Amino acid sequence: LRQGLESTERWSFRRLPEFGRIYAGHTRFATSSKATFDGTHPHQWSSPQSLDMYIGWSEGCLKGKVSKNFEIFVTHNGDFDFLDVGDRTYELGAIQDWLERATGQKRPSGVDSAAIAGVMDLMRTQGSVFLSARFGFLFGVKRLTLDYEMPPQKTFQLLGTLMDEVLQEYLKDGAPGGASTSLSSLSSLEARQADLVQNYFTRIKTKGPNLSLSDDDLLAMAETAISAFLENDLLLATRLFMTKAKGSFGLCVMCSVDAHRQMVIAARGQTMSVAFYPETGLLLYASEQAAVKAALGIKPDKHKMRESSDIAEKSRSTSVKFSRNCRSHQDLEEFMDLE
Repeated sequence: LRQGLESTERWSFRRLPEFGRIYAGHTRFATSSKATFDGTHPHQWSSPQSLDMYIGWSEGCLKGKVSKNFEIFVTHNGDFDFLDVGDRTYELGAIQDWLERATGQKRPSGVDSAAIAGVMDLMRTQGSVFLSARFGFLFGVKRLTLDYEMPPQKTFQLLGTLMDEVLQEYLKDGAPGGASTSLSSLSSLEARQADLVQNYFTRIKTKGPNLSLSDDDLLAMAETAISAFLENDLLLATRLFMTKAKGSFGLCVMCSVDAHRQMVIAARGQTMSVAFYPETGLLLYASEQAAVKAALGIKPDKHKMRESSDIAEKSRSTSVKFSRNCRSHQDLEEFMDLE
């Protein structure tokens, strides 16, 4: 493992010298199950996919589509026991069976953490019409069971194509001179969300596949899908999972689409500690507080002193906020040894 990591780091330093790198893993002591290779972290459920993704979210404007590799990675300490879908709560085994049908992928492992990755595959949808259309069908329609007829992935792709047609019409109508290549403000897109939903609903009824759903269900599906397209980035998707999941979670979630700007850490029923080392540019997280002290005593690379100085300066001016159990900013500065 160490040899592989060092080889990857050497390659990254040569090819991507201006980018930071994140390595995520989990020391597994098999406290509740056998230690097996398929039980190691990080976990994936779905194989890598090449998807057309709308970009421009962090800049506040829709810039069109590009093909991106889509993968979800999860590290998890704790237990994933139940998930709320609709108005009902389902145990892990039922969720795993449902995930196989919903994603079209066999479970890569029977461990609970892999199922978290599968749920995140369904919930992280922003910018993808295919993923958003699938999310709308799975979570927008109220059902009394998970044992229903699941459309093939091609049906979700068709539903995504219909959504894309609606979006492209909006971009064309909203552009000066009707040019479809203009940048579209996300705020104006959100202001017309009701129109997008209605147009998508109409498109599904007139050109979509037969889903054997009522008009009310189709409208709810369209509304949920459009909302997922606009809002379900990695942070919101993780929040959604934590809202619906029951168990204990010390969780780190990463997505290849967001890897350049975002990693999400969440905790409930398990502690998660984060340590900042501005002089070396390191950020460590762990479910055991002692683990994040691993970088104590490490001296910064002399060739990176200028970068480290910039990092430290940014850290001084950054307000760190926690939802609860919050330290004061002064305490945080002392903790991060910034003074």
